[in-house]
Amino acid sequence: MINVIDIGSNTIRLVTYEKGRTVSNFGMNSEIISDTKNGILSVHGMDKLCSILRFLKQKSQNEKIYAFGTYAMRVLRNKEEVLERVEKETGIKIDILSGKREAEYDFYGLLGTISPDESGIGVDLGGGSAQILIFNKGKLSKSLSRPIGCRRVKNRFSKGREVTKTEQVKIREYIQKNLQIKKGKRCEKIYMMGGTAKAALKLYRYLEGKNADIIKVCDIEKIINFIEETDEKAIKRIFRSRYDNIVVGIIIMREIAEFFGAKSIHIKRCGVRDGYVLKINEAKKEAI
Repeated sequence: MINVIDIGSNTIRLVTYEKGRTVSNFGMNSEIISDTKNGILSVHGMDKLCSILRFLKQKSQNEKIYAFGTYAMRVLRNKEEVLERVEKETGIKIDILSGKREAEYDFYGLLGTISPDESGIGVDLGGGSAQILIFNKGKLSKSLSRPIGCRRVKNRFSKGREVTKTEQVKIREYIQKNLQIKKGKRCEKIYMMGGTAKAALKLYRYLEGKNADIIKVCDIEKIINFIEETDEKAIKRIFRSRYDNIVVGIIIMREIAEFFGAKSIHIKRCGVRDGYVLKINEAKKEAI
């Protein structure tokens, strides 16, 4: 049995795996980005992080825990202080992933859901960053980490719960600026991972009345309009979390897809955590 805590920008999640299968999954809202000012996680933010980790440790029945942090943790200027305090107060050591390692684990997770010799593009859209994976015949050829996560962008450009049309224009310009890479790779489809992508899919399924795992890029504006025209309570009956960031997330999804010339976004239920667990299992086998 393996207990993994994924400390992300949107959610801090404890997942328990047994023989490669998920047997429990419990998440709590992450406030790390909101509690960080000028790159410093506040004392109040550290208090909340430690409190959440103690609670999750109890839910894991205090068995061995592997914990890792992604964008929100790795950009902290006081991360050494945070790591030291967390370990002292909870006994949990946090492995902070670089953008490169995060992308590699994302790819390992994605690879288990597609043809082993496939070529294409995968994106893990998180709260703090987006990991872009360019792969060829089942091998990762290039990975990029861009600061265009949903919560990060929302906090930067939108002051209220709703995202105005003016703010949407600024968000699109920001995403386009941060995707300034060579457009050598063009794909009809891209694979998208992350909780916001899955929330967008729920809305799309509701609108289309289909149980598909593919969002057509040309239909994304329809999803945004539906959110803007529909009562918040009605939206939350379709999906329970990420409401505050969903419009921003969908805009980011569209901009990335259009950048690579994709006409469809294939939503995948995998990600960095799956690749991290695969690596843990590989290390255990090598140790035998």
